[in-house]
Amino acid sequence: MHFLPKLFAPAALLLLAAAPAARAQDVYDLSITAATQNAYMSSHIANLALADIASGRAHVNSQKGINVGRPGPGSGSATAPAVSNARFAYSPTAALKQQTVQGYVDRLKTKNPAASQAIAAKLGPGKLDYAKIYQGLVADAGMPENDAASALASYLILGWMITNNVRSDKAVTPAMAAGVRRQVAAQLSQSPQMTAPGVPAQLGEEMKLLTVVVQSGWQSAIKENTLPAYRQDVAGLFKNRYGMDFAQVKLTPQGFAGAAAGPGTTGAARPAAATPVVPGPAAATVPAAASGSGPAAGAQWFFRAVSGGSAVVFEPVVLLAGGAYFDIGDEPLETLNVAAAKAARPAAWGSWRKNGAAFVLTNYRGQTSSYTLGSGNWFPAYAAGAVPLKRAYERTGGGSVGVATVLSISKIQFLDGGRFQMGENTGISAPNAYGGRTGGGGGIYRLQGHTLTLTFAGGRTVRKSFAIGASGSPARPANTIIFIGGDAYTDE
Repeated sequence: MHFLPKLFAPAALLLLAAAPAARAQDVYDLSITAATQNAYMSSHIANLALADIASGRAHVNSQKGINVGRPGPGSGSATAPAVSNARFAYSPTAALKQQTVQGYVDRLKTKNPAASQAIAAKLGPGKLDYAKIYQGLVADAGMPENDAASALASYLILGWMITNNVRSDKAVTPAMAAGVRRQVAAQLSQSPQMTAPGVPAQLGEEMKLLTVVVQSGWQSAIKENTLPAYRQDVAGLFKNRYGMDFAQVKLTPQGFAGAAAGPGTTGAARPAAATPVVPGPAAATVPAAASGSGPAAGAQWFFRAVSGGSAVVFEPVVLLAGGAYFDIGDEPLETLNVAAAKAARPAAWGSWRKNGAAFVLTNYRGQTSSYTLGSGNWFPAYAAGAVPLKRAYERTGGGSVGVATVLSISKIQFLDGGRFQMGENTGISAPNAYGGRTGGGGGIYRLQGHTLTLTFAGGRTVRKSFAIGASGSPARPANTIIFIGGDAYTDE
């Protein structure tokens, strides 16, 4: 048995029983670039430590079960009990399938209307059944059909195959597929979202649909001689958003393993440290370049510690590919109008260059500062997904204005199912008076790369820049500090 055994079979075979009379070309009509479909990555897996799967840190020990935690005393790694297959099993309904397709179609409308229409025409009600196509792709892998962990594992394996240009239908064995499925199950078991009714079914169907779409794009890229660009898109999708550098890992019967691991091993266990980590040289040197167009293309994210009077203030800094740097503010980099931003905040801009291991920044006044990574005041900042977020963060600010003292506290909570709740308290205290105000709201949040989208209950949508901080030496991603709209938030 081989994973995705019909990957390079004639396209008509991929349609299976879904549409016996369909033309072979139909499967190619489903193709969407990975950069476009990146916007649809399931919210149910947004905060999972998927980088641990790619590194082999969520690995299988044949004697002790599934290892997902930090090492315990006197052992090489902590051990979690094996996860029951039944935990992620579900029975899909016709309504859920239709909802899954419609959700994909709706998300594509603003980014790629033509692709949105094509998906609706091919996979809408009464059309091709993506679940049957998916099952034809993975039938020989030996994994449960309607199972959230299996569906996510299939999607990750497909991403690994495309990134590494693995074209043999015998390259991925059932044992390898099962190994990845166990790694995925271990991570999903840590997510409180997965205990909510209906969530495993939603995740499973979303991953099935994505697997079909991305596989179709792969077929199309091969046919149209655009494979290098498509592979780059797919590799960037997993690396930039989830820290999964598939080019640096290999696939074994134990699942994904770090590139440095020996044959049949699963990579090093997580070090005994307070901060979750992401593998690979990028964690200790330079974060992966952000994906996107415009000023976001090739940008590198960092943050620095500066004196803010009586306290140290952390400021996120973006090094643009053209040699300019920007103290990122409220607006996401992807939508930034550079000319307008320079006019509005000239002091936030400057130039940068590398001098050996140092980053040399020259500000708008011509003053130069040199920073060394992890030196105490210069750290890499990471995109969403580098590490799971904590539930609650807060930011405290204030100062003196004449004889009055101002204090503000902003809080945000990332709740289950992609929901958020936020609030703010501001007070002004003077010798003979006190005044204050409160505010807040909640709704649905979405993290993609370095952008946080907040959709409030009333329908108002706000998009802010976002980054995850780091700590330690060498520097590693740390979920104890995040940056929203240019402001630093720490865990409560």
